[in-house]
Amino acid sequence: MSVWAILVAGGRGERLGLDRPKAFAKLGEEPLLAEPLRRLEACPWVDAIVLVAPPGWEEPAILLAEEEGCGKVQACVAGGETRSDSVRAGLAEVPADALVVLVHDAARPLVTDEVVERVLAPLSEGWDGVVPGLPVGDTLKRVGSGGGVEETVPRDGLWAVQTPQAFTADILRRAQASGAEATDCAGLVEAVGGRVKVVDGDPRLLKVTSEADLEMVAGWR
Repeated sequence: MSVWAILVAGGRGERLGLDRPKAFAKLGEEPLLAEPLRRLEACPWVDAIVLVAPPGWEEPAILLAEEEGCGKVQACVAGGETRSDSVRAGLAEVPADALVVLVHDAARPLVTDEVVERVLAPLSEGWDGVVPGLPVGDTLKRVGSGGGVEETVPRDGLWAVQTPQAFTADILRRAQASGAEATDCAGLVEAVGGRVKVVDGDPRLLKVTSEADLEMVAGWR
């Protein structure tokens, strides 16, 4: 298979209280973006990478990729207003003959070869998409605007979904062209009738949203 990875790094980092995008927050002594770049570059399952940078930060992103020796990076484009817009911009740089597209959020820097392999394997079994996830262990409650509990939601069968997410290129292009919005690519693929499978994720694929998350991820490296 020809596998192209879209590394989405368009987050603004507002919840981190930074004067720069999340991708350029410090993870240890280097920008957060360096970690997933290096890991995808070294991954034997990934043939090429499209980097989606925060708008106005394309040049620093390209320079970082060069400094890290990331020869798989074939293009760097600016992200859009929404995550779907950012993925769409990256997908436009993926050649028509690519068979599989892997979409990963740079905010989950500790991507591993094992997770990439797990999400790619079921595509050969006829699935349109595959996502990693973890079973929900906490009790879930639906809370109203005033703070009162409206419902305790049964957690049986509920999974918290992560990235990287893998798709056949054709179905992802069709889903992106549909104009629908979703919080992840799998939601778009599901909306156009695609079959999506969930496989085991990794607790270390934490999505960085706070300074505490950065410290935790730095300790896991």
